[in-house]
Amino acid sequence: MVKAVIFDLDNTLYDENSYFLKVFEEFSRIYHIDFNLFKNIFDDRFILGSRDIFTDILKEIDFYSQEKQKQLFELYKSIDCNLKLYSEAYELINYLNNKNINIAIITNGVLEAQKNKVRVLDIERITNKIVYAREFGKEFEKPHEKPYIQTLKLLNVKKEDVLFIGDHPYTDIIGATKVGIKALRFMNGYASNIEFPHNYNINSLLEVKNFLGENK
Repeated sequence: MVKAVIFDLDNTLYDENSYFLKVFEEFSRIYHIDFNLFKNIFDDRFILGSRDIFTDILKEIDFYSQEKQKQLFELYKSIDCNLKLYSEAYELINYLNNKNINIAIITNGVLEAQKNKVRVLDIERITNKIVYAREFGKEFEKPHEKPYIQTLKLLNVKKEDVLFIGDHPYTDIIGATKVGIKALRFMNGYASNIEFPHNYNINSLLEVKNFLGENK
């Protein structure tokens, strides 16, 4: 039986694009430029093709400088905005809490930004543990085994009694599978366009309920 569910954060529990757009909107307000310049460019295709989102998008709208890139990055780490979990994420988390199933999150990325997302999403109060993989060092972020193993220790559960849900095949799914945790790939956001063979794909977070019996 499943005793714990571990989630990825970005594009698994909420729409990461919405966070980026909040950042771009505030940047547009500060510099008095048209927010639509960002909105018209920023989509899943842009994300897939970018190695440095802030530099690339500023160059795309012909507004790049090192100072502006730095300002955009600072906003990304600290913006105060209204951000919501997916409605299905709320429903699933409430369901898991009612079943006394432990809930954890493992998230990659810039530490200040990830902590800020957790703050504005207000999710610490409804989860048992949040593990910021960057705290171990960038080289130990997912798909490295370390954050998964540490989360199992913090929850005091065996890998056989855990489900992992994430959207990205090469960070989330491979990482969990290497540790021996059953992983469900949430086909959502830009990563859903990445071809990757996997036995357990879900199109709705509510499908997780179907995997909470025997964890075969």
